[in-house]
Order: sequence, then structure tokens, then C-alpha cells
Amino acid sequence: MNTWALIAFALWALFMRSLPKIMEFLKLRQWSQSVPGPTISEFIENVKKGQILSWFKELREKHGATFRIWLGKDLMVFFTDPEDVKQLLGNNNLLHKSRNYSSVEPWLGKGLLTNGGESWHSRRKFLTPAFHFRILSEFKGPMEENCRILMRRLEEKANGEEFDIYPYITLFALDVICETAMGIKKNAQMQSESDYVKAVQQICHILHKRSFNFWQRNNVFFKFTEDGRKRDACLKILHDETNRVIKLRRKMLQDSKITTMQEAEKSCDSFGQKKRFAFLDMLLISQMEGVPLSDREIREEVDTFMFEGHDTTSSAIGFAIYLLSQHAEVQKQAYEEAMAMEGREKESMPYMEAIIKETLRLYPSVPFYSRAVNEDLQVGQLTVPKGASVSILAYMVHRDETYYPDPEKFDPSRYFKNEKDLHPFSFVAFSAGPRNCIGQKFAMLELKCSLSHLLRNFEFLPVKDFKPVALPELVMKSGNGIKVGIKRRS
Repeated sequence: MNTWALIAFALWALFMRSLPKIMEFLKLRQWSQSVPGPTISEFIENVKKGQILSWFKELREKHGATFRIWLGKDLMVFFTDPEDVKQLLGNNNLLHKSRNYSSVEPWLGKGLLTNGGESWHSRRKFLTPAFHFRILSEFKGPMEENCRILMRRLEEKANGEEFDIYPYITLFALDVICETAMGIKKNAQMQSESDYVKAVQQICHILHKRSFNFWQRNNVFFKFTEDGRKRDACLKILHDETNRVIKLRRKMLQDSKITTMQEAEKSCDSFGQKKRFAFLDMLLISQMEGVPLSDREIREEVDTFMFEGHDTTSSAIGFAIYLLSQHAEVQKQAYEEAMAMEGREKESMPYMEAIIKETLRLYPSVPFYSRAVNEDLQVGQLTVPKGASVSILAYMVHRDETYYPDPEKFDPSRYFKNEKDLHPFSFVAFSAGPRNCIGQKFAMLELKCSLSHLLRNFEFLPVKDFKPVALPELVMKSGNGIKVGIKRRS
């Protein structure tokens, strides 16, 4: 009898503990009936088809600028009107990421991408100087060196025949991010079979797969599945390597007797050249200067920079190459500017910047991003209840015909014709407000450097009937690669 009483008491205690969550869920279910949106079965059906982005277009046409989707037991409210987006991204109380970011926490911990609230705010404040444009000068050298390797690797393909250029681009981006984030040369372009390179590629694939898989997304036993075991094996390789490099770079700084940023700026190598410092070095020097930052927290920020700076830039470069191959006149103007600005990519390149912006409008590297609603939130006429999540659907914000006539057309000149008429939140590829992309200047510099190098060396040729299949994974990818032809410029 006592056993049954204990079981009953335990069940009652569990129920009482869960009651607030149950009541919150029931409230969300009731509220969601007042907002238009599809059923869960419709969502699952379209995920299986792999046509999520075209389905989002249909949902916007059918339901208007705001609609909701149930992701299992999670309610997500999507916003596509720039005025609503302005309210959301400018809200200083809306700083916590939604629950769907938890899948990357085993890799990134509480780095800048996944963190929220006061902890995020203090971390963001001291990291911002590391992305100051003056310090980006440290990163331009590795970008250009790896561009030259990319050019040599592409020589073998410069016969005009079609091929998938994306694998070349993604290895180039991985080399750049390893050298600028950690200060190490991985030579991914030359050694694509290394354990570290394969671990980065495999974990990104597993995370992408998990983000839209209901069973994997909500499975507390995920780590015991085959994909879970593969993820953990990748994590060991990645974390071990970052920890190893942290020790290595700290010893390098100690041997050089560098303990402050001021000393770092004055330091030179044995040839009298100014020493180059990576993002990791800046974090280690900050730690020595007294910033309360543990080795684990340093690793989290370096891993975050690796994740955010690898897939996103390779995605943007790949889609830009495809669009240039399809628009000969645009490519010609871009080539002329790249020739005129050789070696000066840090300066303003109006036409190249317009091409990059138009590429990211059509193919935003992060097609949607979301925040957790921790207290009732007023957005326009709608009050989103606590417990829901809100998502900025950048893919559809960028297709608002009010601001972008003929929205599916690739037209970089639109930014010279009517940019002053654009809503300031009608382009949100780098987010905006307090949680805007801290690496935006880094990304733009890498995109300008890489595309300029490519254009000065090669002409991109279109592949007949090819169109990339845009997949909204954690980062926008082309499901069928990026097929082009290239030929050497005379």
C-alpha cells in the first residue's frame, strides 16, 4: 500500500510541476486558432517534399503577412511585413533565441549565437571591438592567400564545361575561417579528407537534417541514435582541436611576451613584418587583460565564429556565382569594377556591394531566424502570448512587391534607382537591431575579396536549364549544387 501511495504522490508531484507548462500550452493552442496557418500534417507533407520555400510563398499569399506554424509542440509565428520586423528586431527585451537553436548548443555552447539576456549582452559588448574594421585588416591577408589557392584549384576546370563549383567554394571558406578564427592553416582545399574538415562538414549536415525532423528534433534520446553518435564523434574532434589550438596560441603569446592589445599592435615577426593575429588571439589577450572569460567560453566563441562564418559565406559566394553566370552584362560591370579596385577591396565597391546585397535578397544565407517570447508581446495589432516563438521570414520580407518590383528578378541596379524609397527593414539578411550580425563586415570583406579574385581570373558561363534548388536548412543551401562553366580570362 505504501508503494502505491509513493507512486501516486510522485505522479501527482510530477503533474503539479508540469501544470504551468500544460496551462501555457493550452493557452497557446487556443490563441493559435485566431491566427491563420496550416495544420501540422500539411507542414510535415511539405517538409517531405522539400519545397518549404515555395510553400512559404503560398502561405503568405493565402494568409497574409503574418501566419503561424506548429513545429510539433512549439508554436512559431512568422512575420514578413517590414514594419512588424522593425518592431521585433528593435525590441531590447526580445533577445533570447527560440528553442530550435538548442540543437547547435552541444557544439557552440552559450556562444554569441545561442546565448540570450544579460549574459549575451555583456559578451556582445566586449566582442564587438574584435570586429572593428581596423582589426579586419588582420583578416584580409589570409583571405587573399586562400583566394590564390582557389584560383589554382579551379584552373583544371577552366575549359568551359559544366561542373559543380560549390565543393571548391566551401573548402575555400573553411580555410579562411580556420585561419582567421583560430590562426591555424588547415589546408582544407588541398587536404579535404582531413578528420577536422570531414567533422565540420558532417556535423553541419546532421544539424541541418535534425532541424526539420520532428522525431529527431524532440527526441531526448537523440544522442543514442546513429546520427547522435556521429554528432558526438564529430564534437570530440572539433572540441579537442579547438582546445589544442587555444593552448598552442596562448603559448605563442606567452613566448612573445604579449599580454595586452597595445603590445600586440606593436609586435613584429623576425623579418620586421607586423604580426598577424586571429580572432582567438584577441580573445586570449582580452582574458589576460582581465576580461572574465574562461577557456570554455573562449572555445564557444571560436566555435561559433567557425560555424557562422563558414557555411554562410560559402552559401552567398555560391549563389552569387550562379547569378553572375546567368547575367552577362552584370558580370561584365562587376569585372570592370574588380579590375579597377584590385587590392583595395576594403574600400567602397558600389556595384559589387549591390550584387552581394541582391544575391542575399534572393538567397538570404539565413532564410529565417527566431526569438523566444518570454512575456506577452505586442506586434502591430497582434499580441503574441508568452511561450510562443516569433520568426522573421527574411526570404519573404525580401520579396515584398511594395519595395521590390518584380521580386524574383536579379537586378543589382535597383539599389541605385530607388534605395532611398526602401523600407529600412525590407532587407534583413544580416538581421538588425541589438542582435544584428556581429560578423557582417567580415562577411562583406570575404565576399568582395573572393568574388573580385574570381572575376579577375575567370568568366562564369551559364549551364543550360540549371537552376539551384534552394533549401532552407540552418543555412540556405542549393540541393543540386552550383553548376557553372568557367573559362580563363585573356
